[in-house]
Amino acid sequence: MKRLFLLAALFVSCIVWGQDPVRDNYIPRLAPVQASDTTKVLCIGNSFTYFYDAPHHLQEIAAFEGHFLDVTVAVKGGQTFGGHLLYRPTFEALKKGGYDYIFLQDQSQNPARLLSEKNKSVMTDFEALVYVVKKSSPNGTCILERTWSYPGSENGGFSTEKEFDKYLLKGARKMASAQKAPMSPIGDAFNIARAEHPEIPMFGPDDKHQSREGTYLKACVNYLMIFGTRFGANPSSCDVDPQSAAVLRAIAERVVLK
Repeated sequence: MKRLFLLAALFVSCIVWGQDPVRDNYIPRLAPVQASDTTKVLCIGNSFTYFYDAPHHLQEIAAFEGHFLDVTVAVKGGQTFGGHLLYRPTFEALKKGGYDYIFLQDQSQNPARLLSEKNKSVMTDFEALVYVVKKSSPNGTCILERTWSYPGSENGGFSTEKEFDKYLLKGARKMASAQKAPMSPIGDAFNIARAEHPEIPMFGPDDKHQSREGTYLKACVNYLMIFGTRFGANPSSCDVDPQSAAVLRAIAERVVLK
């Protein structure tokens, strides 16, 4: 495979919608090492993807581990998988094709609604989106993100956050199983971080969207979903406090490499 110097160039295609004070267009730092590989990644999602720019945290984390990621992002606030099927930026991103990994993040309550409300359209839209992705990237691996529950917005509309999390997990598992797709256990990592390290803020002011630390944890989990090996001796902390970052990396390894 063609070898690239990580300091030589940065190939990022970022497709976004609107403006938000926490969409900070994070510029990943490139480690001064030669890449042993190049991996094409597409991230499809909404605000749980673009808050603090998780895809480019993922790119920096990979760079410090010696991997080059060519990242494309298609996001819109509150977007469902069904919405992405009709969203022009997602269509344009998919036309590029040739992705090795495609991360799919549904609207934050949708996987829970699949079971709690018997909302069959959640599964139908997911299956349709995976079909379209596979048409453009037949050799790519679709990874469904199992996102986190949150106390904000009255527990996402559920009676308790525990109930919300239970349905999110079961719904995501059902969706991933139906398409034989790996599930990225981001929500499980959030649960551990919140329970064991309450000093590390995982949410922003709305108790729903992730903090910078939450974005870093999400990116660490997704990194391990791609490469499946523990972090090296000099990992990137992506502007997160180094001690907190080390804790979050260890949690990511616990949930993915168990």
